[in-house]
Amino acid sequence: MLPDTQKGLIEQLIPVYDSEDFDDVFQMMTQDASGPVKLQIKMELNRIMAPCYQIVDLRGRVNGECRPYELNGLVHWLDDVALNTYHKRIKIFGGKYRVGLYEALMNTRNNFRVLHQQQKQTTVTEASAPQRDTQFDATLIRFGHYLTRQENRLRMSTPVNLTLPFNQHVHGTTSDLSYSGAKFKVPSAFKYGLGQTIKATFPKLAEDYRDKRLNQETEYRIVGIDDSKDNDSFRWLRLKRISDNIAIREAIDRSQRTPQQRVRKNYDDKVIQVRTKGYEHCYLKHTTSMPMFFAGDQLKYCLLTNHNRHIWDNWHDERNQPVINHLLSKERMATLGKPGLKQCSTLIYSFCHEHDNKSYYYSAALPELTKEQRSLFWHVGAARKSWRVSRLTIQPIEPEDLARLQEIAPDMYEQLNKLTHIGILQDLTNEHAQPDYRLAVKPKLPGRTLQSFRHPRNPVATAKAIFFDPKPQRSESRFKFETKVLLQHQTQPPVEGTSVDLSIHGLNLNLSYPLPIKRGDNVSITFEDLQKRDKKAPLSQIPYTVVRVSPDFTNIQMTTGSGAIAMKGEQYLRRLIQQNEQALPVVAERLPKGELLLAMHQMLLTRLNTIPYFTEKENHKVKLKAFGCNFPIPALPKLFNQVAGGALFSLEPIFKNRLNRMLAEPMRPVEIRKPYIHELYLWIERNGDQPPRIESRLIDEFDSIEERIQFIKQARRKGEFMALRVTAVPVLEPMTALSGMELSELARMTLHRARTLENEFTSLIGCGEIYDITDEVLIRLELT
Repeated sequence: MLPDTQKGLIEQLIPVYDSEDFDDVFQMMTQDASGPVKLQIKMELNRIMAPCYQIVDLRGRVNGECRPYELNGLVHWLDDVALNTYHKRIKIFGGKYRVGLYEALMNTRNNFRVLHQQQKQTTVTEASAPQRDTQFDATLIRFGHYLTRQENRLRMSTPVNLTLPFNQHVHGTTSDLSYSGAKFKVPSAFKYGLGQTIKATFPKLAEDYRDKRLNQETEYRIVGIDDSKDNDSFRWLRLKRISDNIAIREAIDRSQRTPQQRVRKNYDDKVIQVRTKGYEHCYLKHTTSMPMFFAGDQLKYCLLTNHNRHIWDNWHDERNQPVINHLLSKERMATLGKPGLKQCSTLIYSFCHEHDNKSYYYSAALPELTKEQRSLFWHVGAARKSWRVSRLTIQPIEPEDLARLQEIAPDMYEQLNKLTHIGILQDLTNEHAQPDYRLAVKPKLPGRTLQSFRHPRNPVATAKAIFFDPKPQRSESRFKFETKVLLQHQTQPPVEGTSVDLSIHGLNLNLSYPLPIKRGDNVSITFEDLQKRDKKAPLSQIPYTVVRVSPDFTNIQMTTGSGAIAMKGEQYLRRLIQQNEQALPVVAERLPKGELLLAMHQMLLTRLNTIPYFTEKENHKVKLKAFGCNFPIPALPKLFNQVAGGALFSLEPIFKNRLNRMLAEPMRPVEIRKPYIHELYLWIERNGDQPPRIESRLIDEFDSIEERIQFIKQARRKGEFMALRVTAVPVLEPMTALSGMELSELARMTLHRARTLENEFTSLIGCGEIYDITDEVLIRLELT
């Protein structure tokens, strides 16, 4: 076998082999070689320049589609790569078919034998090089953006000849065609670039329709390149037509008129749209942030899920009345929602003080506090279980949003037109980090300094808390039923009342006069009128627990307590309801309209300030499936992309060596309310175009607060520091009522693709969010 240096020399001598001064050139270029080496080079040169009469048949030998070509009087079976190699190398070999050209065609880069040898070399190289764990690779889904087309694409498979830049010729096949675009199946052996202009002709269409114009070149621009999931020998090019060719339009019209083609439309855009919405609905169902909608400085709606409900419940006083409106006071909203601001965000610290059986809430936004007031607020609040750290982000609703909403939900436009801002309230509380707020020396300010941050108790919030999905939330039906009752409380005199509605386990009462009780109190109820009708009925002294009390203490909502008396009362009420079910009017549950929710979802999903991620189980291993974000891509997904080397997205710095703790354990199929949370610190060091070096530590992986502070200081001095809050919840039911509607609509168009998407959604086992909390960590540790 010749050394590489001699091969290079032979390659230089091939073009001058037939020239008259070949001997002089040969002597000049081999003057440093010995006699035997010169002889060896000349013999090899004579061998590869000898005429060749062998047929090249690459069928089954290469990763590509082969076609017959007549070249130099011989019929060869070549694929696109070999054909381009022939055209490029024939000139070097003096325009003649020689042994060297034959060997070049038999050893193209997509030849299975060549690929196998390369794979063996790559395997050896990879064995000695450190492996990157692909378990944490995830695909990016653009949230809030839906691909829509103004025209139908017809599925049409016909040969197409493409001319790439630098006059490379490629044979492909159309997947679908439209007036202004196309999708082509092309060999993966060639390089294609986004924005590249290519020229296409349609020889088979020209033959079928006897239209020579289809053999004229039409220019397309590449707007998308998709790899095949099943076969890496070809790719899909998504194209936009940039030159006019009336013949293509006429050919599409003729094809559309045939019965076979009339129904063969391309539904790729609909599939992509439904897939995106499926992940969006799954995220909305499991989000731990609480979306809010404002009209001016008035809070109108809060969107609830099972996993953000703890935020809503936290802002309920001892009467179980919502007082979150005072957290979002007019003064704060005037600052956060100033005209002209595209987005405004602030940290809010809060705690609750119980006094005389009443709840008093305190809250302060970061800009509202002086340094001493902040330190006092932290010292007083962080010592309590009710301590909360929240981030409130406010964004205005733009005219473009309202115009889009008019298309999505025209019936709700008048109602939505009054909304002015969208807010996202995120709970950043971390029990492990509460000592951080008490590091500084407590200031000598008097405690009454904090009185200015105490919320008034009234009025209570009038905002509607609506569930993200339009499905019933009640566990049982309620019935209108009016009857006299007697309520008894341990510390209060008996009070007469009248039932408003009841269920097997619940009761709603109007009292004859106010009764100062609170949520969680135990009371006993006697159904006096019913007891008179049936003296043996177990309707006396039935234990109930107070669930909600009206601000004026005259309306009480309760649920049945425990014990034998409560059980007998429940059984009697169950029989009573069942026997009179036809006569008792049902209290209808107010469900949000699907159009209202879709409009809210549309506004929310274009304003993400978190990174949702999704997991699945494959071969009994938990792995990342996908994550979502808006465009332009935020800093954190860009970091994921750099970690993976620029081609994919890898969340390895977050989850590596913590798979069980951060993914497997939190995502076991067990119903939970509050999400699992982790606080993670990243030390990022960059070195040119190389993937960044990242060291990550969880908050409890530090031995002390001092060690944690030192880590942050070194990271900021030698590179970059980033703090993340990572949440995780199990996904028990990934499908929602709205995503089910989307899938049903897709199933009417293409059933098998709808089933594939449904299987993809049902395979999800977990969901979570990643927040960037760098600013909050630096502020609480006073490292800003």
